[in-house]
Amino acid sequence: MTITINPDQFGNQPSSRIIEELKLLEKVAKNIIAGSKTIGNTKYTAVLVKGMPLSSKKFKASNTDVLFLLPSEYPRLPPIGCYLNYPWDTVGEGDHHFTRQSYYGAPFLSDEGWYWYCVGLGGGFNRDKWLNSWKPSNQAEKGHNLATLFVTARYAINTDD
Repeated sequence: MTITINPDQFGNQPSSRIIEELKLLEKVAKNIIAGSKTIGNTKYTAVLVKGMPLSSKKFKASNTDVLFLLPSEYPRLPPIGCYLNYPWDTVGEGDHHFTRQSYYGAPFLSDEGWYWYCVGLGGGFNRDKWLNSWKPSNQAEKGHNLATLFVTARYAINTDD
């Protein structure tokens, strides 16, 4: 398992909280790259998980990369969904979480080969319910974090629930 941090993109190093969460994420994901991404005037911490396995029952490809864009207010605020670099056709397949569009204020990155997937930790994306469902802790391992987000996304993407 590997974590690669691009310090040039951060201006120095990511916060100690992000580093803690990357170590937790490394326990459930194999190859992680962290850096930053600026979209318009908004700078995000970008966390890329390379090669997440895909279910052969649902997909023709064996894996996809998963991108989380963490807002500057993270971990107080979670990312809005995640992005996949695999644009599967969901018409008639019943996965209404993958629309090839972005919603709820998530940046549109399809022109860059990243397709938004609507996933979170409960509450949908009604802002009040969403913020009440996201429960980070002062101790990264005791609340919601990058690992819990990734495990939730991996499950949602690979099942038909």
